[in-house]
Amino acid sequence: MDLTLLLQRLFDAVFNGGIYASLALALVIIYRATGRFNFAQGEMATFAAFVSFLLLTGPRPFLRGGSVVGLIPGVPWPIPLAVLGAVLFGIVSGAATERILIRRLERKPDIASVNVTIGLLLTLNALTAELWGTGGRFFPAVFPAGPDDHLLIGGARLRFTSIGVWLTLLILVLLLVLLMQRTKPGLAFRAMSTNRASAELHGINIGRTLAAGWALAAGIGALAATLSANSVLLEPSMMLRVLIFSLAAATLGGLDSPKGAVVGGMIVALSQTLVPAYVPFVGNELSLLPAVIMMLLVLLIRPAGLFGTEQVERV
Repeated sequence: MDLTLLLQRLFDAVFNGGIYASLALALVIIYRATGRFNFAQGEMATFAAFVSFLLLTGPRPFLRGGSVVGLIPGVPWPIPLAVLGAVLFGIVSGAATERILIRRLERKPDIASVNVTIGLLLTLNALTAELWGTGGRFFPAVFPAGPDDHLLIGGARLRFTSIGVWLTLLILVLLLVLLMQRTKPGLAFRAMSTNRASAELHGINIGRTLAAGWALAAGIGALAATLSANSVLLEPSMMLRVLIFSLAAATLGGLDSPKGAVVGGMIVALSQTLVPAYVPFVGNELSLLPAVIMMLLVLLIRPAGLFGTEQVERV
């Protein structure tokens, strides 16, 4: 076995693992708040990435929405500000989605929420294609991505983009931990996700806390989309495949565990990269298969996932 090639494949998996973990983290936040998946998380993130692209390019006659962003002072913005703009857009759109759509399903069966988020996925995908077309667009790299922008370790290249994505993810997780443990909104969110009825009896505003959770998840999703947009062309279905891998990562790590989202994202990325490379009958088109098999095996042993909380029911 070529150790340098193995190390290179491990480094290549690091970038994807960071992206999967970021979107899985957004899925975990929504699940902790509502006990349900947001299947539109990837499409919401993609739409925010297109907003970031508009902020980067400024007013252009052939790009819809350019005249609107042209009214914003300083546009076109540099890449850090454009990414921040996408995150802020994600936060606002996430809160609006909860307030306008999800809150109306408060006492409806779970299948209603599933259908609404799937419908939102299809709507946003079609709207993005209608506004900006189905062709791919080049999105600038957030971190240095030139031919020489890497560390050489054991003959393999660890790119600055991979390092940047993981540093961003670790900072994000640290801020999330501080938010949940040191602030009143974070404590309210934890109380609500643990026992919603008890939290409401203690005076916690459930609607406001839910909106904050959706806003936070959408902001994280927007960040994940802008970080990954340079590695693939920016197009309407850019995050759809990422969503599938992130769902597997969140389920594998534990649907209510931020730590599980990070670990699950890395496991999925490693299996996606290494198994097709070293198992002859598993090609790139079946790269999701190893992650799904691993997820099923883990769930047979630990139904809550690697780091998820076991549900205790009274009988």
